Amino acid sequence: MIPSELVRSTPTRDTLDAALRNNEFRLHYQPQLSCSSLQLTGAEALTRWKQSPSSSKLTNPSHFIPQAEENGFIMALGDWCLQTAIQTTSAWERGSLPPHFRTAINLSVRQITPELPKRIDSLIREAGLDPWRIELEITESFLFQDLPTMTDIARQLRNLGVRVAIDDFGTGFSVLEHLRHIPATTIKIDRSFTQRMLRIERDHIIMRNLIRMIRDLGMESICEGVETAEQLKAVQDMGADHWQGFLFSPAIPAENLTLLLPSESDTPPSPRAARANNYP
Repeated sequence: MIPSELVRSTPTRDTLDAALRNNEFRLHYQPQLSCSSLQLTGAEALTRWKQSPSSSKLTNPSHFIPQAEENGFIMALGDWCLQTAIQTTSAWERGSLPPHFRTAINLSVRQITPELPKRIDSLIREAGLDPWRIELEITESFLFQDLPTMTDIARQLRNLGVRVAIDDFGTGFSVLEHLRHIPATTIKIDRSFTQRMLRIERDHIIMRNLIRMIRDLGMESICEGVETAEQLKAVQDMGADHWQGFLFSPAIPAENLTLLLPSESDTPPSPRAARANNYP
């Protein structure tokens, strides 16, 4: 039997609809940095839920995204995320955005339909944003559901100038097949490799060769879940392009990320400096 307190805490479709109407959802952004220069090169938009106006506590997406996927609310929430992230990036672009900065936005498998490219094009035009500033992330496990359709939609998005990333790469069963078909610009290597590579030699070898293969195919690599200086040095030595993780910063509000955007005269911020300005 499910405990009554868990039942009460499980959000219903009506609860989630009301939360969206009441502007309770937030986007936080986790910085992504260059492995070579340590300059800020992008950020991943991540959804949070502020359920109580009187509390600063935010609900982790693991407590509402599965329900949103199940009851269909993810379509409305996903569209809100797209609109908000694109508008925010447009505002940054009008300010002091680094030349190669892009914002990564996660897609639900429900959003990946033939209508998606037209919707993305409309949102980008409305925001007056350069399309390459947006990188849409498709979780690798989604690709198993209908690879031909995913491939076609990804090609349409690339034709718009939008970047496409395969997220959680290395957790599926046919990763090489995905590299052959999906016209991705970026491959995000799953955090499980980052966490194990210094402990398990086999994982270190796999990760090193994945990064080399991604580079040889003309794509960029991002290593997720970098939490220690030793892990950062390892991915730098492997030749990875970018990294993200708690070593530098967790996901933070847009206004706090703005403080990290460097001017041309700025020196790269250190992980210690970023944490000093944190942002729970």
